[in-house]
Amino acid sequence: MGRDPDYLAYLRQRLATGPPADRMSLAGLRREHAADLAALPRPAVGLVKDITVDGPAGALHARLYRPARDGLSPCLVYFHGGGWVLGDVESYDPVARALTLACDVALLSVDYRRPPEHPFPAPVDDAVAAVRWTAANAPAHGLDPARLGIAGDSAGGQIAAAAAWRLRGTDLRPALQLLVYPAVDLRDVPPDLPDPDGLRFPRSGIDRILELYLRDADRTLPDVSPLLAPDLTGMPPSIVATAEHDRLRPQAEQYAARLAGAGVDVTLLTGTGLDHGFLGWGSFARRPAEGIARIGAEVRALVARI
Repeated sequence: MGRDPDYLAYLRQRLATGPPADRMSLAGLRREHAADLAALPRPAVGLVKDITVDGPAGALHARLYRPARDGLSPCLVYFHGGGWVLGDVESYDPVARALTLACDVALLSVDYRRPPEHPFPAPVDDAVAAVRWTAANAPAHGLDPARLGIAGDSAGGQIAAAAAWRLRGTDLRPALQLLVYPAVDLRDVPPDLPDPDGLRFPRSGIDRILELYLRDADRTLPDVSPLLAPDLTGMPPSIVATAEHDRLRPQAEQYAARLAGAGVDVTLLTGTGLDHGFLGWGSFARRPAEGIARIGAEVRALVARI
């Protein structure tokens, strides 16, 4: 099926005004990505506070978002998207606020180290360290260590899933994982899906980005491609949200199926009529707003069972 009319009009406007990503330098891509996210609304959240998290190679900047409520709050340690090389806590502030409000949980957004300056495994190492720090310091920041989860979208989904894999079977295993259109198989760049509305998206240069991120790492390692983990038993209860017209959708669906086959409590949210990146578009069209609301409802339901 095609996209809703208002959402389709929004996408066409985006595509008409966006620069060709494959013709830009990395510095240019970073500036353009930050400018795109800066145009998103920043809804009010009960508390927003910048803090410092202990990382494996030094301090990591992070930003805590906490709903206005009494008592300790459930929390998601969140790793933003941006193809590993783009984005930071400041640029993803609108997305973090939208997730906090939809899920009604605290969210700790972490500035993990990025390639090419810091290739794999640095971002995953940072994610594991951030979960460890949050668990140790949760009550001091109004967070419930017994209801501490992990989350990520796109490239951040890969980082979150890889960190959850490392932490399975330990006392730091996250209470849940939320993965939104995650990249979980980095062996190769997946092909584009046929587009029912005839939209032509610019080339992303993801093959070049994967080289910057992985260098000579074995792409079949579970830390790289969580889909290929030999056994997913012991992974936390999971919510996997996809986008229908996203070329990452097939691998995310396969990952959800493998989690279910390993006995993991998993919910697959099929983002009908949606595209990669919809977390930032809820203010511009009804369909993305509905997708974000569904994610929030599932997170709240899962947290209530913990």
